[in-house]
Amino acid sequence: MKEYLYQNIIAFLVIIFVTFINGQAYIGGNIIWLPIGAVSLCYLLFGFNIFIAVFLAITMSSVWFHDSSFTGINLLHLVGTFSPLLAIASMKFFKLSNFFDGGRVVFQHLLFLAILTALYNTLMKFFVYSYLSLGKPDDLPINAMNFITNYLIGDILGCLAVLFFAALVVVPGIRYFAPKLVPSQDKVK
Repeated sequence: MKEYLYQNIIAFLVIIFVTFINGQAYIGGNIIWLPIGAVSLCYLLFGFNIFIAVFLAITMSSVWFHDSSFTGINLLHLVGTFSPLLAIASMKFFKLSNFFDGGRVVFQHLLFLAILTALYNTLMKFFVYSYLSLGKPDDLPINAMNFITNYLIGDILGCLAVLFFAALVVVPGIRYFAPKLVPSQDKVK
């Protein structure tokens, strides 16, 4: 129980910190969107049981740093929570989810995870933004090509930056300072 609580607190703080570092979110997409990579990293390190902490971190960081509000459950927060989960579950289903091989990180699978997470996140956010703009006749229609291109590039770059930083710096640091806590394949179940 104590480990579960620590994992949720760490995931919450990591996502909040990375969102703070990333800066303001723009409707047209950011050139690099680090929070999607932080969410993917937290799911890889701690498993799927941190879902609530991830959702709360995305919601709270949106309120604190992006001038959002608590008006109901925001669909965009659910998209940010579910897209890495869906990508990891898809990779597990197709047997492409060997992220850790004997204590070593498999970079090819991290690359595919970043692309798949970005694809799911971009497409789901496009449909949510399109749905939300239907009820507002004053808003300009969303340019699908610009939206998908900007979001896809920002999500891929953000996911790759965080995952590769973690693979090259965080995991070796954990291996050196706390060898019993080295991530393994059984965490991603």
